[in-house]
Amino acid sequence: MFYRLQQPFFAFFLIFLVSCSSSEEVPQQETKKEFSLPVQVGKVSYINVADEVHVMGNIESEKRVDVTPEVRGKIIKIPIERGMKMKAGDLLAQIDPREYELTLERLQADLVSMQKEYEKALGGLRPEEKKRLEAEMRAAESALSLAQIELDRIQKLADQKVKPQSDLDIASDKVRQAEEFLKASKADLEAGMKGRSEDIEKLESDMKTLIKQVAAAELNLSKVNVVAPFDGVVTTKEIDLGSFAEEGSPIASMISSSRLKASLEIPQGYRKKLKKLKGAKFLARELNLKFKYGRNLSRRIRVIPDASIFSGNIRIQIDLPDPDPALYPGLTLEGTLNFGVRKKVLHVPEVSLVVGDNETVVYIVKDGHAQLVPVKTFSERNGFVEIEDFTHKLGLNEDLIMVGSGAVFPGAKVIVTNKKQKATLKPAVKGKEKTQTKSRRSDETH
Repeated sequence: MFYRLQQPFFAFFLIFLVSCSSSEEVPQQETKKEFSLPVQVGKVSYINVADEVHVMGNIESEKRVDVTPEVRGKIIKIPIERGMKMKAGDLLAQIDPREYELTLERLQADLVSMQKEYEKALGGLRPEEKKRLEAEMRAAESALSLAQIELDRIQKLADQKVKPQSDLDIASDKVRQAEEFLKASKADLEAGMKGRSEDIEKLESDMKTLIKQVAAAELNLSKVNVVAPFDGVVTTKEIDLGSFAEEGSPIASMISSSRLKASLEIPQGYRKKLKKLKGAKFLARELNLKFKYGRNLSRRIRVIPDASIFSGNIRIQIDLPDPDPALYPGLTLEGTLNFGVRKKVLHVPEVSLVVGDNETVVYIVKDGHAQLVPVKTFSERNGFVEIEDFTHKLGLNEDLIMVGSGAVFPGAKVIVTNKKQKATLKPAVKGKEKTQTKSRRSDETH
């Protein structure tokens, strides 16, 4: 009776022990399992965008400058007086050019002389010396031919036992000597046809240096004439005839004509594009007055040298023909300069960007894991942000993490939840709440 009671109890006890041990092992197995972050992916886009730059500035009525020479010397002409009207390029003063003319003439003479030496080095020896070497080579060839004939004759006589072996050896040695002499003659002729390579290289280097010095001397000579930088009026005359002008010392002060101009700062990268300027839109902020210009705008632009060199920008002036009567000097201008269209510019959805303290990144899916790709951001357009992929890792076939990008980290295991819909996944645009993630800064160029 006791045995029948103990048997079911023992079985229940074993089941309890197994369940306890299995319940303890489950957490251990779960801790070893790697967790995957759910994400949604999309693709990068290549978009044609307007090549525009936003600028700030103000309206000016005149430009005041101190005109200074770029070379030093004695003033021999200064045909200006206070109040004189000048055209751009009119002579304000002339510095004695004789020192600069002599320097240029000396350098040009040195260059001509060096060019002759260079040509001589390329051509080798003089013609008469070349002829002598050619004659020596022909004589060596003739001597070799005769020695070979003599060797053949002695060989036959030696075979007939008419000549001893010693005569044959002497004839063979003469052929060898003739061959060596011919080789030496050919080498002398070849060396005489062209100068040594190291001499030619040195002459080439010296000639390049002289060419640069001649160019610098020509530039200095061209600077002895100090001319008006623009149309305007002389306000002060700072130096007299016969005085010695130092480089950078003021000769005269001028103001430009009274026409209105837009004075603006633009990134240096746009300097070469100014000739391609298609149009400009402006807003005079204080008046809330909008106006624009289109045709022939590139002809109305002047670059102000060395302006804002520390900001990475350059300053330009744009003439404003037939301005609105409400405009006046001192008004703050906001503007947009249009340079046409940039083709196939790389963009990513705004939601894919992760902005950190030191850099902005996106994530792509590689072998089931998140891979970090640093990028440089520019303007935002309709939910897409223009970027520069300086690591060249973003392609049309890459899966770009959009939803969930803020939670992933480099190397994190991810699972894509929109495999079927990822080709059509679009970024959300919230109308008036849309904001730019990165505005083009004045030092960012394309």
